[in-house]
Amino acid sequence: MLFSCSLFISHLYAQSDEAVGYFRLANATGLDGNLHFYLDGEDLNPIGYTSGETTGSLGVATANVKLKATHPLCDDTEFELKLQPGEQTAVIAYVEPQVDAKTGKVKKRVLKFSTLQRKSGSSKKTATLLFLSVSQSIDLEMNGRPVTLKTLQQMDVGFSESASTGVNIGVGSQKIGGFDIEDPGDYAVIIFDKADGTHGCITFYNTRH
Repeated sequence: MLFSCSLFISHLYAQSDEAVGYFRLANATGLDGNLHFYLDGEDLNPIGYTSGETTGSLGVATANVKLKATHPLCDDTEFELKLQPGEQTAVIAYVEPQVDAKTGKVKKRVLKFSTLQRKSGSSKKTATLLFLSVSQSIDLEMNGRPVTLKTLQQMDVGFSESASTGVNIGVGSQKIGGFDIEDPGDYAVIIFDKADGTHGCITFYNTRH
């Protein structure tokens, strides 16, 4: 279904391959219930996307496109995406809670967008990491290797060329995600807050398709 959607949008917007920009959308809200993404007013999936889910790669004629995200627990948010020819990016919806200073309870959840630059094909094995949180930083382990991420800042991590096993991602003793690095290329790793105080993880092959 997502693949068909990608083809439909590419056909609808794109005039030639040289003018196409590509992007992917991801739900990193950590909330129950489905998030809906709209592209220039059109709902990309009537069912919506659960937390941790992504669209396929979407191709549009390079221009300004209007994105909108809606969730029943949040106010709607909009984002104008400017794509250059050949550009590849990921757009991630996440939540920034507003806490009542007196009660300590969440009084409002604000939907926001962040972007993650996608990379062209490479013979190297790398990962692009992004942390979306109200916390300032997080300490991860990737196959026992310590990695500290700062919120809203990307970090690039390289792996040995001989690496051919999966990468496990953990916070403390808890595994939160992972990916297979048998094939060369860049892999996106997005860490985000969940409503229950734990962390979620989204991974995908961080290239054009």
